[in-house]
Amino acid sequence: MLMSRDEIIADIEAQIRKGGGLYSEWCVGVAEDPRELTDAGSVAGEKEALLIYREAFTPGVARAVRDYFVNECGADRDSGDKGNAGKFVYAYKKASQADQSSPAPARRFASRRWAA
Repeated sequence: MLMSRDEIIADIEAQIRKGGGLYSEWCVGVAEDPRELTDAGSVAGEKEALLIYREAFTPGVARAVRDYFVNECGADRDSGDKGNAGKFVYAYKKASQADQSSPAPARRFASRRWAA
């Protein structure tokens, strides 16, 4: 279903409230096809559960929604964003720093070595 700027913003804001956190903990982007988000691995696993995407009337509306969240709300622009192409706006909550990965073994080893 094609949606207006205000309708998409309202839906994404509802998803952000549902998923919790600050706007800066979310990524927003534009895609030509929402299936490419999960097929290409841009959004996978736990993030997929908090993924929302909506089809805008035009690519210009999609860009306006993305720019609203990035420039006015403080969300991050997703690295997989297609720039000016595409009518689908998507958002997902980023993984927390603790969930991303543990320090590299060399770092832990170096820390122990210095502590000795």
